[in-house]
Amino acid sequence: APEFHGAAEHDPSKMTLLCPQCHAKVTTGFWSKEKVIKAMESPICKTQGFSREVFDIGHGHPAIQFGGALLNNCPIPIQVRGKPLFKIEQPEEEDAPFRLSGVFCDSNGNISLQIIENEWLASSANWDVEVAKGTITIRGGKGNIHLRLIANPPDTIVVDRLNMYLYGFIFEANGNFLKVKQPNGSVMEFTSCIADNCQVGMAF
Repeated sequence: APEFHGAAEHDPSKMTLLCPQCHAKVTTGFWSKEKVIKAMESPICKTQGFSREVFDIGHGHPAIQFGGALLNNCPIPIQVRGKPLFKIEQPEEEDAPFRLSGVFCDSNGNISLQIIENEWLASSANWDVEVAKGTITIRGGKGNIHLRLIANPPDTIVVDRLNMYLYGFIFEANGNFLKVKQPNGSVMEFTSCIADNCQVGMAF
């Protein structure tokens, strides 16, 4: 079969989506097409339950842009009911990167994306996961984006779009706007909030 750009037809049964590392192994000739065809019978992301990759986090403390809130130098940028939504830990050794961890859920409270010490894992239960140009987009259905995460290496992660239910809270982010609906029904909105050099940036 030809490569995607040279195909005369686009038949989904003859297409294979590859992560960047696997794609490089194919295009550089280290993997055969036979290996790829065999792997299509049992995609690794389905057997593992997730697809994954690693963020490029540098030697400086990363910042989180969470809709309308910019969180700088905060070990716990956001905390919900006493549990970190994000956590940033010091490097394990000299010249190693800071370690970012976090979790995102969909609008029903199901985990859609986890970050564990800079490695992100997108659940295979998601309707669609698109990764392109430093952006992870997760959809809950056609036209239903519930997470768009943008990496600006080496020091910023941007939550550009979000529709998440977590511990009774509803988080909605769109560009530079963040709305948080609390379990009691009250709503908080943030458009230009900055937290800098504090242990916990935002707590709900």
